[in-house]
Amino acid sequence: MTYHKLLQKQINKYLPKDFRQHNDFRAFLESVNTSYNSYEKDKGIMNQAFQESEKEYNEVHENLKRENDLKERSIENLYESLKGIDDTYQDIKDEDKNDLLFISGYLSEQIEKRRKSEKSLNHTVELFKMLLANIQSGVMVEDENRKILFINQLFCNFFGIKERPETMVGMDCVVTAERSRHIFRKPDDFVNRLETIFEEGKIVTNELIETTDNRFFERDYIPIVINGELQGNFWKYTDVTEKKQTLTLIEQNEERNRLIMNAALNAIINIDSAGKITFWNRQAEKIFGWSQDEVLGQNLTDTIIPEKYASGHINGMNHYLETGEGPVLNRQLELSGLNRDGQEFPIEISILPINHNEEKFFCSFIQDISERKKAETSLKAQEEKYRNIIANMNMGLIEVDRNDIILYANQGFLSISGYELDEIIGKSAPEIFMYNEDLKLVKSKQELRRKGISNLYQLPIKNKKGELRWWAISGGPNYDDNGEWIGSIGIHLDITEQKRMEIELKNEKIKAQQASKSKEAFLAHMSHEIRTPLNAIVGFLRELSKQDLTAAQKEYVNNSNIASKHLLAIINNVLDISKIEAREMSLEKEDFIFENTINNVVTVMKPRAEAKELYLSKSVSEHIPKVLKGDVLRLEQILFNLIGNAVKFTTQGGVAVDCSFVESSDARQKIKISISDTGIGIDADFQKDIFRKFTQEDKALTTKRYGGTGLGLFITRELVELMGGTIEIESEKGKGTVFHVYLELEKGDEEKIQKANQQEEWMNLENVTILLVEDNILNRMVAQNSLKHYKCNVIEAENGLKAIEILKTGANIDLILMDIQMPEMDGIEATTLIREELKLDIPIIALTANAFKTEVERCQKVGMNDYVTKPFDEDVLINMIAKYTNNGKIEKIGTLTKLYDLRLIQGLSSENDKFMNELLVVFIEQVNETIQKTEIALSENNFTEVGRIMHKIRPSVESLRIHSISNELKQLEELAKNAENVTAIKILFGFIRAKLEEVILQLKENERDFL
Repeated sequence: MTYHKLLQKQINKYLPKDFRQHNDFRAFLESVNTSYNSYEKDKGIMNQAFQESEKEYNEVHENLKRENDLKERSIENLYESLKGIDDTYQDIKDEDKNDLLFISGYLSEQIEKRRKSEKSLNHTVELFKMLLANIQSGVMVEDENRKILFINQLFCNFFGIKERPETMVGMDCVVTAERSRHIFRKPDDFVNRLETIFEEGKIVTNELIETTDNRFFERDYIPIVINGELQGNFWKYTDVTEKKQTLTLIEQNEERNRLIMNAALNAIINIDSAGKITFWNRQAEKIFGWSQDEVLGQNLTDTIIPEKYASGHINGMNHYLETGEGPVLNRQLELSGLNRDGQEFPIEISILPINHNEEKFFCSFIQDISERKKAETSLKAQEEKYRNIIANMNMGLIEVDRNDIILYANQGFLSISGYELDEIIGKSAPEIFMYNEDLKLVKSKQELRRKGISNLYQLPIKNKKGELRWWAISGGPNYDDNGEWIGSIGIHLDITEQKRMEIELKNEKIKAQQASKSKEAFLAHMSHEIRTPLNAIVGFLRELSKQDLTAAQKEYVNNSNIASKHLLAIINNVLDISKIEAREMSLEKEDFIFENTINNVVTVMKPRAEAKELYLSKSVSEHIPKVLKGDVLRLEQILFNLIGNAVKFTTQGGVAVDCSFVESSDARQKIKISISDTGIGIDADFQKDIFRKFTQEDKALTTKRYGGTGLGLFITRELVELMGGTIEIESEKGKGTVFHVYLELEKGDEEKIQKANQQEEWMNLENVTILLVEDNILNRMVAQNSLKHYKCNVIEAENGLKAIEILKTGANIDLILMDIQMPEMDGIEATTLIREELKLDIPIIALTANAFKTEVERCQKVGMNDYVTKPFDEDVLINMIAKYTNNGKIEKIGTLTKLYDLRLIQGLSSENDKFMNELLVVFIEQVNETIQKTEIALSENNFTEVGRIMHKIRPSVESLRIHSISNELKQLEELAKNAENVTAIKILFGFIRAKLEEVILQLKENERDFL
């Protein structure tokens, strides 16, 4: 066991070892040891308590020292406080200076006094805040750290701040500026300028800033500096939008006034009461030569006033300033001015005195009248000159007052009237010169003059000898210097001879009109007289050609048919001319394929060219639309005339037809068709007359060698102009001719083109009863033969009277064919009786040799339904009958779809059966040859030969209008060039061959008359 160190030391020193191990003695030692330990523990506690007590004592001691120091400092602070609130603190007694209670009482007294002062100050501050809150400007006060001390509601409104002003106190102004920057037109400049102002710390006034909503604020800034140190900032924003707008308007008005004065035609010069120049506009610079900078502040007498006027100017201005009187003011004066070069020149000046803001100044309006003075001088000379001219001119001039009393007359008027001046002055002009029946006209002219109206008129008058004369009178009103009407002035010209010629011309015009009517009547009569037998000839030849004839007979019939057609063409040309001159020619408007039209004409004309061993080529620009709209028959007539002439007058070389694009719009296309030949050419002197009627160069030789009437080119030009186009010619004798035709046609619609496959219908007119009213027995026979072929019942009447008798019997008539010119009763009279007396509505078709508009209108006026021109085309006549008798009696006896169309070549060949026969035979042979050669070429894979054969057959196919294979032919020709798709080539040829073989069968079946 371990004992306390002191006890262990005693044991080791005094107690024997034996006792140390004894149990009882050991217990004793343990008890003693416990006492030692307790003592040691108590001693430690006492030491610690003593240390704690010592520590606490030291702390109390330190606290007392601090309290003493604090008391001393408090007293010192109280004295310092007294220095700030009371200047009499030094009067306190020494014994009271350390008396804290005394000092506290004294300080409380001073604080009470300060409280009352602060209360008064707070009241003043509140008044100041109220003032700032209600001032008509946005106000903000910030401290030195840019924290808001005060802000009013208007400032918040200006800057779009939704918080109330009291809640803004203490906020950072920089943050507020960033939040409000968007309302200004230049937000970055606004923020940057605030920083610049704050950094510079200088007073800013009247600084203008603009908002995005077109408002203007005027900004003022004052730094708050106390004892040399910045204690805060004062900002004020005032809405000056209205003021700015007003100032802008004022500035604009000032600028406008300045521009107006600078743009004025007069020089405008302002001087003050001392005579110094204060304004000088541009016109003043121009007139006087001095610039504005040179004269402002200068005296007027030292610049523009000549020396001789200087003293008068000074005296006059001083007199006005003293008395208010100025005889030269507010008036226009003509004086002399002085320019920069020292030269005097005439001016017109007006000086106006002006009082403004209790100051007087003078405004001068000056005009350089040098040119006017020259003009006045010249005018005086001219007046004198014209006065002499008026007095001596050949035309008569007279001046009368408001009552037509003569005031003045020149020598010319005296000469044409026969009077002397003293015989007419002061007398009434109408009473001297006018006939009674013209006085009313003169009065009406006087009313025109009263209204300020001038006019020219002709009037018969009587001269001094009483002779009838015609005067052309140009009358106008006469005014005085005030613009008041005081009478009239008239210029008179004797036109008696011209009037006689005018009357004669009117008579000649009447005669010409009568002659024109006579010409029309003559043409109508001659047309009837020629067409009537021609109708019989053509009809009988048509019927004869239907018979079985020998070859010689058929040739004679064909030749006769050609001759009759030629005669008919001449008659048609004459009538076409008459229609054109009478403006009765009209044009159709239909969609057509332009290239087909060119191909058709070239195809028909090519045999004629080849017969003369000439080439005939054509080209069509790809820029020309496929489909155009116009009168295709008239276009073909133009082309046939021009190409026919080209072939006729060419013996070597050939003819080329070129169609080119000129210009295009959305709806129209302008094209040029050029027909050029290598023929005999046309002399330059004759080219101007080439389009005249019945005109041929070297007429005797041309007619003898080439034939023709000289009408073709005239009709061609008229048709071109009727279409709205032009035609031009280029030619050189012996080298050939080129005709250029310019046409502007509407673009057509391809969908409206009729299908190529056409169907023809044969009408059965059986049981249709027709009354044929015709005085010529041959024409009746022709009509009978044609109508019998269609099984019509025909009743004949040789004139209108016989027709009326037949109708009165109640005969059942379905249609009347009525000739116009007949003996006893013509077609017009007969139709009038049928409609008005018999009250019959039977369709009446006029048979007329005159297709003039007047004739057609006559027919329609009396009640005819339609007309057919003689000699009639059988198809036209039958279709016309079918049109007006389609009442159930007409039956379609069959339809046949033809793969070809012969109408083009029939019309162009004048129905020459021989020509038709030769053409069809050649076509059939060509088709058979084409099929055979193509099959051989295909077997040898010679596709180039296939393309050549297809190209060769195309014109013949187009001339017969076999449209069902036209596209396939073109496609096959293109495919054969490349020979890439052999299968397609063979399929196309198989289709084309089948169609051509079918066409040959149809030709042999349907065209027996030609084969």
